[in-house]
Amino acid sequence: MCETMNVLSEDSIFGQIFGFLGNMIALNILWLVTSLPIVTIGASTTAMYYTALKLHKDKDVTVWKAFFHSFRQNFMQATAIWAVLAAVEALLLSYGFIGIGLITGVLLLYIFPVIAAFSNTLGKLAGHAFYFAFHKPGYLIATAALTCLPMYFTMVDAKLFPVYLLIWLMCGFSLTAYGNAWFYLRLFQPHLKECQKNTFI
Repeated sequence: MCETMNVLSEDSIFGQIFGFLGNMIALNILWLVTSLPIVTIGASTTAMYYTALKLHKDKDVTVWKAFFHSFRQNFMQATAIWAVLAAVEALLLSYGFIGIGLITGVLLLYIFPVIAAFSNTLGKLAGHAFYFAFHKPGYLIATAALTCLPMYFTMVDAKLFPVYLLIWLMCGFSLTAYGNAWFYLRLFQPHLKECQKNTFI
């Protein structure tokens, strides 16, 4: 009995795996529920990245507390930038401005993690997002691949689509954010040390 309890304890490998999956499922559900109005996707995505960054940095994090702290804290900025960028992206792609659309896509990829990590005006945060995106192009490629490739395979594989959909509904979005947050935190960390007063992490 003692051996069984040790295997299932929080410090065991199985306990850590189940704890991690529980956090990912909880974070995924929070993101899905708070994204339902569509207009709040910016705020919910920022909150998801805030929580993912905290999980990487601090490990022991209460997911729902971290999520709603960021959701409330960054609601106005994240919602405003989401509304603008979503409209611009749709307009550019509909008129075939793919090059400019890609630049907007880069901003969409980085702006919400930047809002999650730093406090500043939207203009400066957008500038920071471009700086981080092109400071290490390898990280940009990696985060773009982590974000886009799973969605691509979900859409093109009709036979396994139900399986992919179940994964997305359970933990797909949060796992993507958690994977991307590994790269974002390494980009942000030197600057977080320099400007502790301006960061939420």
